Amino acid sequence: MLINGLQTDQAEAMGLMAPSLFIRLFLLGIVPAFMIGNIRIKRLSWQQATLQKSVTLLLSIVLIAVCLMPFGDQYASFFRQHKIVRSYVNPITPVYSVIKLGTDYIAERRRPDTLIPHGTDAKRSITFNTSNTSNSAVKPKLMVFVVGETVRADHIGLNGYARNTTPLLSKQSNIYSFKDASSCGTSTAYSVPCMFSYANRRTYNPDSASYNENVLDTLHKQGVNVVWRDNNSSAKGVADRVTFEDYKTAVLNPDCDIECRDIGMLDGFYKLVKSGSSQKETPKDTLILLHQMGNHGPAYFKRYPKDFAEYQPVCMTNELSKCDNQSVINGYDNAIRYTDYFLNSVIDTLKPYEQDYEVVMVYISDHGESLGENNIYLHGLPYAIAPNAQKHVPVIIWSPTGNGIDSSTIANSSLANMIDQPVSHDFITPTLLQFFGITTDETKAAPTFFKVTN
Repeated sequence: MLINGLQTDQAEAMGLMAPSLFIRLFLLGIVPAFMIGNIRIKRLSWQQATLQKSVTLLLSIVLIAVCLMPFGDQYASFFRQHKIVRSYVNPITPVYSVIKLGTDYIAERRRPDTLIPHGTDAKRSITFNTSNTSNSAVKPKLMVFVVGETVRADHIGLNGYARNTTPLLSKQSNIYSFKDASSCGTSTAYSVPCMFSYANRRTYNPDSASYNENVLDTLHKQGVNVVWRDNNSSAKGVADRVTFEDYKTAVLNPDCDIECRDIGMLDGFYKLVKSGSSQKETPKDTLILLHQMGNHGPAYFKRYPKDFAEYQPVCMTNELSKCDNQSVINGYDNAIRYTDYFLNSVIDTLKPYEQDYEVVMVYISDHGESLGENNIYLHGLPYAIAPNAQKHVPVIIWSPTGNGIDSSTIANSSLANMIDQPVSHDFITPTLLQFFGITTDETKAAPTFFKVTN
């Protein structure tokens, strides 16, 4: 959480500010601190102090035991499975975390001057036709990869949610929605670098991620045109060595009101994609990544234009605990409807390029969100104890017929059969490499979301 705080920006931080925050800070922080600071402590001899602290400690242990005994079996099982929780309840943990952050910073300053390479044996196995004179040659690849923000899988209409939060996507053909997908982490700062890492969730190390090459580096080296458009706080270091475009302000984003909208990232799309013989430049393999503002909380009501306020009433404050649970969910679901509109627009934008490219759209959220279940809101809990709402994310793929991706209902590895299988962020790197015809021993046996047949 300290890292998340250091990596945030002004707009994101202001979304958490409210008058009651400062009132509480004053009444429950500054005033008590002033009062305690003016209390004169009576000095005791070491014998008296030892006796007093021993009695206090003994009474505390007895009180804890009395509270735990009726539920001993439940607590014993819980702490055996989640040992790390024992450190979180220790008051010294925040101090320890600050010290660790400092030592990590020192270690960061001592990190290698050059990136640790990955995919050094990478080879491209696909050649494609750039003249559009032969139907037998494989067309270049075009993928739009949408990095979603804070969307949980069980609020997606395509996944069986009671509300049809994806009315436009449900009308599109060739849509595949994965129902059992897990994220790498529970926060953007952790998940996004992990999503494009060569490590998997269990081996990923956030402390070393910034000086390790990721899959975008490999794609770029292999000649793929990689462009990252960002309408969130940042790319978290993932796009440092590829083309990066900031759409958080009206400088590039033409669709801004109370904040800049995700739909603005599609502006000038044609400039990123050369459409065949009518252009001076021939088509080439292209990966366009769009990093959404999506459902970023707690101010869900700001994440969509008024036209998408389908569900009412909506919680109109960033203090979610002050609202009834249904109004929180209403705002959250309205934001998903706007993402549905955005993804549908991405698909419609891609369709005209099917003649010159093998096109596909992949949408994956970085993590999920708690909406008040068990009085838990937002996200960022340690993965071991985080609820599924923060870890289960939507994966939606649009794959039109004839784009070289196996979508039949026969093959075990086809899209149609994969949507009910457990998948995760670990599938992203090998899937990107396979789609663009790049092989490397680092992902040789790794699972993918789909199989490319040519």
